[in-house]
Amino acid sequence: MTSTKGCHSEQPGLDFGGGELQRSSSIVSLCTCRTWDPTTSVTIDVVSVDLSNVEYEESGNCVLEIQQSPPLETGVDCNPAAGSPKPEVSSTLESFEEPDVANGVLPAELNSETRDLYNGCLEARIAGRKYHRDVECQAGMRVHLVREPENPMDTYAVKVLTADGLSLGHIPKELSRYLSPLMEKGMVDVQGYVSESTSEAARLKLDLREIQSRTIGSLSEEKVLAVKWSRLMDAADKGQLSIPTEFSLHAPSDEIELLEAFRSISSDGQRLFVRLAQRKERRYLVFDADVNSSELLELLTVQELKDLAVNTKIMIKSATLSLKKIQLITAIRDALISLHFNLTALIREATGPCIRIAETVEVLLWRLQRLFFLNGEQEFHVFLLVDIGRIKYPNYRCARTMPVFASREDFLAYEQDYTRIDQCTHRDHPFLARFSAAWVYATICTVAASFLEKERRYAEAINLFKQLLSMQYCPGRRGYWTLRLSIDLEHLQRLEESLLVAENGLNDFNVRGGDRIALQRRVLRLGKPPRRWKVPPYAALLKKKHKVVTIMGRLLNNANGMKSRFYGYDGQQCSVEDLALQYYAGEDGGGRKGVHSESGIWLTLFGLLMWDVIFSDVPDAFQTPFQTAPLDLCTDSFYPVRSSLIESRLQAIRDGGARQLVAETWEEHYGTSCSGVNWEKYSLEDLQTITVCIGGAICKLLAEDHSNWTAGMPDLLLWKEKEAKLAEVKGPGDRLSEQQVAWFLILSDANVPVELCKVSKTMNDRS
Repeated sequence: MTSTKGCHSEQPGLDFGGGELQRSSSIVSLCTCRTWDPTTSVTIDVVSVDLSNVEYEESGNCVLEIQQSPPLETGVDCNPAAGSPKPEVSSTLESFEEPDVANGVLPAELNSETRDLYNGCLEARIAGRKYHRDVECQAGMRVHLVREPENPMDTYAVKVLTADGLSLGHIPKELSRYLSPLMEKGMVDVQGYVSESTSEAARLKLDLREIQSRTIGSLSEEKVLAVKWSRLMDAADKGQLSIPTEFSLHAPSDEIELLEAFRSISSDGQRLFVRLAQRKERRYLVFDADVNSSELLELLTVQELKDLAVNTKIMIKSATLSLKKIQLITAIRDALISLHFNLTALIREATGPCIRIAETVEVLLWRLQRLFFLNGEQEFHVFLLVDIGRIKYPNYRCARTMPVFASREDFLAYEQDYTRIDQCTHRDHPFLARFSAAWVYATICTVAASFLEKERRYAEAINLFKQLLSMQYCPGRRGYWTLRLSIDLEHLQRLEESLLVAENGLNDFNVRGGDRIALQRRVLRLGKPPRRWKVPPYAALLKKKHKVVTIMGRLLNNANGMKSRFYGYDGQQCSVEDLALQYYAGEDGGGRKGVHSESGIWLTLFGLLMWDVIFSDVPDAFQTPFQTAPLDLCTDSFYPVRSSLIESRLQAIRDGGARQLVAETWEEHYGTSCSGVNWEKYSLEDLQTITVCIGGAICKLLAEDHSNWTAGMPDLLLWKEKEAKLAEVKGPGDRLSEQQVAWFLILSDANVPVELCKVSKTMNDRS
């Protein structure tokens, strides 16, 4: 046992694996770490710091009692280091009795009428594969399990054997601690096979069946065994959520061991560590010798910098103390250097105890987080928010038929290596292609091309767009790439080539919406005689007129780059959209209710009307329990696999069932997170009125092409009794975008009333 008092600069600090130091005003805990005593130059390797061993002295100094943990793998064929403590575990059933079982009641499943309790299936990884790499392990091979009570590291160990009796490894200890007693008492027969296998890891699928000929024990023993079965099933479920299949199969053994080390820490310790590791405003203190003084000073707050100046009696003008942080740092740094102060010691004294989070651990958590959530938005605190009821996710089935990443190499390519773009494909599920290096590469190149255009480096931008269009990734961006390529070619006066690009783009199925309208306009403008003599068939459609309403407003500001502000009819300042709403609410505007919603209200209605469709059972569309939409929602895969469900729902809407559908979804799922649904902004009554007026036209568009039609919707939704219409509002100098023109054409074809509301400034405005 090593006691480390880390609240004074002369005491040893905590070095968590060579990463960055983090200062914490609360209890410090957990993770693979080291303590280093500079007076003896002794380094003590530590696996965990348990919260239960953290105490505080009356002086406020924290005392960390750090104990070296035993090896984590269950039943590995290796000798522990001399002197290493061995776990004191009894193999008797009574000693392992769960604390909440002793006075409990017999589970309902154990009634005399029911004898089907101990039957089920579970999945598990094979622990300790690295010690049995000489034994061949292939997917599909049958295995059987054998208890290993003589195992010196774990008397509950369960070995995984091949048909020839060769050891492949062990069942993870979080499962074997419950499975082993059931096997010992002759409760269950276990059969299984290897479901997945790589050189580093393997997974099992196990079938558990109750042995019908077993001898029924006492009531007390039956209660204990029943609870063990329940614990086994719970542990198996948690294991499925905690480590994604891609990680457990493809992570190197050192990362698996590190994760297991984390899982061996107490629950409170795990929570604290994750909280520290995921803080948005982390403050790290790095005491390496090669860190310069400016970096160290930047880690302090402004108040701490001022205190440092006062405590060291640095002669700084009082005016300097009111400067910005960077100026204050410069002044203090120059003074400290000239006086030859020990900057590291001073900062230690100013900050108090610090911890260093291992860089390897941070990378591991980042990867695990991305593999589990498959996005960069959700973090591990989502589990807590769900547990305390702050967030509720929809009910759906995670039907995984294939891994998102076929190998570790694919994941690393997605993470950082964009050279393998030709190898990352998902032919079975195109919507999984976004989790490939090629998709990330395309995103980066799109942003890079925009910077080249701003610098008028059009030739380079053209080459980049041509390269992007040669790929078969990001189909939703092909319209944008084609349009920008045509525009950049025109910048270089390559007009014939620009026209040809626009014409070819119109033959691309993936060019839709506003991009398609923009390309059609370019063809009409660039394709005049003598370049082109034939008038395209869509020319008449683009010249179609739409209703325009003009209202007057007193303009408050008219600065370039700023959104226009007006004085409303009530004399108060307002936006151009609010001014239009006031107009439509008045007698001249028809006395209509309205909201400035853009896409918001339509996405809400789509979610309410299509709830069962959105969360229907589609293979691989749901990968985690924390999704607000299927992975294929914004892809061309969404509609085809649900076409019958979608058309059936649209028919129900056309038959007058929309009002009831909205009410039923509202009542059953209110407050549940769903992409696009805003439960608080709109009332149920208004939503029912709107959906009756508009019908399913917009729902069909969003179902067929969700990604394209979620942008550019008209600003205002207006309704009165059973009539509704849409309006796009434009202030002085604004005009419709290509996507908005596309919406006007689509809505007009669907017989949905839509108009353009132009707001002009009054003649007495001098701005």
